[in-house]
Amino acid sequence: MNKRDLKRNTKEAFSSLEKRKMVEEILSGMLTIKQSTKQYQLSVSNLQDWNRWYYITRLLKYYRPKLSFLMKPSQTTVEQLRQELAEAQAQLAQIKLQNTALETMISVAEKQLKLEIRKKYGSKRSRS
Repeated sequence: MNKRDLKRNTKEAFSSLEKRKMVEEILSGMLTIKQSTKQYQLSVSNLQDWNRWYYITRLLKYYRPKLSFLMKPSQTTVEQLRQELAEAQAQLAQIKLQNTALETMISVAEKQLKLEIRKKYGSKRSRS
């Protein structure tokens, strides 16, 4: 029997139960693809086709993705976002106050110590 006869007769030679059994043996790890091709005298492409068929008919019907990202945001989510925005604005106000305090402290230190603490932009670095 040559390869053409094998390819021509594989669809009629095995029932859907036998195909499912072969694919489940491969997926469970009982057999590798090479072992199953030798044992059942099949081509690799036939097993790959059956594997796709098994995936579509058996496994895909149990796949239920979460659609939460597709749904409209709920009221609690909007409230959470408003709360986070208020917290971020309060934190920004605190940081602005700290920045003002630091700027004032540097200015006072420059006047009292008569030193230039702030960097002058455009001046060249001293060589050491």
